[in-house]
Amino acid sequence: MADTSNDWQQERAMSPKAFERAIADLGLRQAQAGRWLGVSERTARRYISGEAEIPPAQVLLLRAALKYRIRPLYPRWNRDGN
Repeated sequence: MADTSNDWQQERAMSPKAFERAIADLGLRQAQAGRWLGVSERTARRYISGEAEIPPAQVLLLRAALKYRIRPLYPRWNRDGN
């Protein structure tokens, strides 16, 4: 039987370049990706630069959206921040 102990970690990890490609493939800009993932635009930039690790739940969400061609919906903010 093959050792699959690392499969879980590999599926739930994403490189900064893969994150950048994924949000581009989904048609999102950094700010939109941040809102969709529930983080700030700055955090999305930190994911792309490699300054912050992308949480496994967000990686799985991105992979599922790409695989099943789910069009992300994200909140739109008014100019006054609401």
